[in-house]
Amino acid sequence: MNNMEHPLFDKEQIKWVFLDLDNTLWDFDANAREALKELYHRHHLNLHCDWHVDAFINLYQDVNAAYWKRYEKGEVDKETLRTARFYDTFNEMGIPVALQPANVWQEYLEICPVMTILMPGAMDALKRISKKYKVAILTNGFEKTQELKLHSNGLTPMIDLLISSEQLGIAKPNLAFFETALSKAGVGANEVIYIGDNWQTDVIGGMGSEIVTFWYQSTLADELSQLEEMETSAASETQMDYSDSDMNWDEDLLFAKQSGVFMGLVDTESSMDNMSELENYYGGAVGDWSKFSQWLCD
Repeated sequence: MNNMEHPLFDKEQIKWVFLDLDNTLWDFDANAREALKELYHRHHLNLHCDWHVDAFINLYQDVNAAYWKRYEKGEVDKETLRTARFYDTFNEMGIPVALQPANVWQEYLEICPVMTILMPGAMDALKRISKKYKVAILTNGFEKTQELKLHSNGLTPMIDLLISSEQLGIAKPNLAFFETALSKAGVGANEVIYIGDNWQTDVIGGMGSEIVTFWYQSTLADELSQLEEMETSAASETQMDYSDSDMNWDEDLLFAKQSGVFMGLVDTESSMDNMSELENYYGGAVGDWSKFSQWLCD
């Protein structure tokens, strides 16, 4: 198996592996859909509106995502996030307030965290990684909820540290979040790698803290096609040539290496002056937990 070359990465120095939880280890999207389906049928929402169950789920996901962004920016508190995302959804569906199920947000928090769909290969990968490295979960989720997810899926024994935005009062991608995580683990940034699925909160946040950060993507095959299109577009617009060594896919490891790929992935809304420096801390895109863990632990 080929080695990944990285200017700031040395596997021999790594002591800790920092991991995001939702949609990195625990399949949040799949579990949430199952929980929402159960709530829809439990409360017979079809009798109070014309929204099909899939339309309800899609609407809720949009409303929920918007509230999470506001929560991460400190614009709403935990209780507002937990409750308003449901009531805003019901209002949009045209369900009269008198017919909206009371405390449905509490039911959701009881149902969803105990569901057991993990990302493909995540369990075996975590077992392998935890035998060689200390493992920390870094999450913007609610602490008790995340602890329940870990326990329900048998992951707790493999986790040495759980750090949540609720616990710290700050959320990813705030650099103070990652600095606190490093401090609690008792290591420097060069002794850690971080893997997460969200470009803004995980990848930008990790790289900004000078941690070599990998972008987990469960559908990397589809993403690779998109990245190639983005890279081609970026190269065309800047008249730069990434056709040779700068655009090097390691298909065996399923890593998308930096340089041209990174350039194509930059979130233009971030508008970060030091993006060229952060590029050095981009480990690549990971789409196969099994192959990644084997490479990391060899």
